[in-house]
Amino acid sequence: MRRSTVAAIAALGALLVPALPCPIEALAASAPAPAPAPPQAPPQPYDAQLLRLSEILGALSYLSSICEPAQKDPFRSQMQALLDAEAPVAPRRDEFAGAYNRGYRGLAATYARCTDNARALAVRFRIEGVSITRQMRNMYGG
Repeated sequence: MRRSTVAAIAALGALLVPALPCPIEALAASAPAPAPAPPQAPPQPYDAQLLRLSEILGALSYLSSICEPAQKDPFRSQMQALLDAEAPVAPRRDEFAGAYNRGYRGLAATYARCTDNARALAVRFRIEGVSITRQMRNMYGG
């Protein structure tokens, strides 16, 4: 695991522990066009965990936009850090951004306003996110 990824995951874990707006497409699209990409790196053993974490970040980003609209969304910037550290070029970047967008849009289709269930779901997502970050730090270093 790259050092920058470990740092991004550690920062994300710290972000998810405390109490609980827009899709990441703009971030993926606004990234400067990379030079011809080197051959795609083989899949990493932790990719499934990072993809799930990306979905969780998207879900939490949406939930924070409806439940805490006055507060700045920290989950989008954490996703950007994860993209920069782990998926700097397409198609890997697109895969991670797609997972974020699935999490965001999946909840946008279900919740139009903040409810008790939405708040409870945010807590469950935070717990799952913390669990994933701890597993990854324990298994892959950091």
